Amino acid sequence: MASKYKSGQVWTYHTREGEQESRLVILHVDSDPKLGTIVHAYIDGVSIKNPHAPSGVATEIGHLPFGEEAIDRSVVQQVGTRQIPDFKEGYDTWRAAFDSGQGGIFTITAAEAVECMEQALNQAG
Repeated sequence: MASKYKSGQVWTYHTREGEQESRLVILHVDSDPKLGTIVHAYIDGVSIKNPHAPSGVATEIGHLPFGEEAIDRSVVQQVGTRQIPDFKEGYDTWRAAFDSGQGGIFTITAAEAVECMEQALNQAG
């Protein structure tokens, strides 16, 4: 069955507190025999503490791979379409890890994934 998600779709989603203007953009949709439909997303309008960012805060996440069911639980309403940002580098890095058994997909909601990214970026050591 084809996914309802298509490249370039812009969605509102259940965001973290204070990030209500954040949007989730569908980058690409893959299919995997074991995991089913994989939806690759870009998220902007976030405020992630990031010691590697020049300002100390990242406002976007360039590539996140999700199971379709996780996207279903995350999105609220499609609010348009847009040109997608270049995600080839992030996708290729994920794809190589995924194909070698070292990478996976998020099965949690988009807001939970944003939270996980922030925590990972700010772990001491």
